[in-house]
Amino acid sequence: MHSRLWQEILPKGDNILAESSNSAQDTGGGSDDEPYDMAADIADDVAGGGRSILIAVITTILDDEKFHAYIDDSTSADGAIACSAGYLFEPRSSREFRTQWKPFLESKGMPYFHATDDIRRPDEEAKEIFSTLAKLTKRTAYRGLVNFIPPSSVTSLHESIRGYVGSVFSAATLGCMKSIAEIAKEQKRSVVYFIENQLEFGGELRDFLNQIKASPQLIEDFAMAGADTYEKRDVIQLQAADLFAWSFGRSHYRNGWIPEIIELMQDRAIRHTMVAFDPMMLSLINSSRGMRSNRKYFDQGKNKRKKRTK
Repeated sequence: MHSRLWQEILPKGDNILAESSNSAQDTGGGSDDEPYDMAADIADDVAGGGRSILIAVITTILDDEKFHAYIDDSTSADGAIACSAGYLFEPRSSREFRTQWKPFLESKGMPYFHATDDIRRPDEEAKEIFSTLAKLTKRTAYRGLVNFIPPSSVTSLHESIRGYVGSVFSAATLGCMKSIAEIAKEQKRSVVYFIENQLEFGGELRDFLNQIKASPQLIEDFAMAGADTYEKRDVIQLQAADLFAWSFGRSHYRNGWIPEIIELMQDRAIRHTMVAFDPMMLSLINSSRGMRSNRKYFDQGKNKRKKRTK
């Protein structure tokens, strides 16, 4: 399945980076003395004119020089594959996505799109929603990329190196970010990363992001202009990544392409790439850069953890 997927998925100034926190508690703003407040401007872009979302970067370089990357995760129904999928947007196209998708959601009375829930709608209604999102994504996104890993390849790592990788979620997301960064670096550009928050492991990922922001070498490795976690109801471009991640995981579970992912890729409007970032390699890279999870215990240690807390 993996080799077949690999073949079929491929169509022909100065930054001040702040530490990540829970974005729901952040507030926007900026000094009038700053020549250009990228954080506030991008917050306007993604929130439709509001300042409730703060991107952790302020720069004097024009917004349109930075790529925007929107990343979401999914796990197949049988738990055999976890993935993080993302779309890379030019900032202007990101704004176009928002201005077209938001009115569509409102016309349907939908607070936001979530593939796992919306696939349960009546057939014709679901088909219209999924198709509209797929077409809009193909019209506005620059590149699509998914990084997949079998969770067992992470949970089976020896405890002496597991800390360099962290959770399956963090491993999949960091691998996706690394691959996106390579695309950006080919064009000598940097990326503002918008990552869907994850309740259980979002704190761990934000700690990884803070470690990247504290290291000039890691900032360069990830071509990072800014990064934080957000809710897809607030940053609606994440809903395109949700569709990609969900349809990839569902296709793997069903051992064949489902209609939703076929519509994303069949006309080759944009290039979609699949990578399998080896967790062992990630542990090697992270250890050499001084990156480590802030968690003390991991999946394979659940029973031990329970015993210790009694």
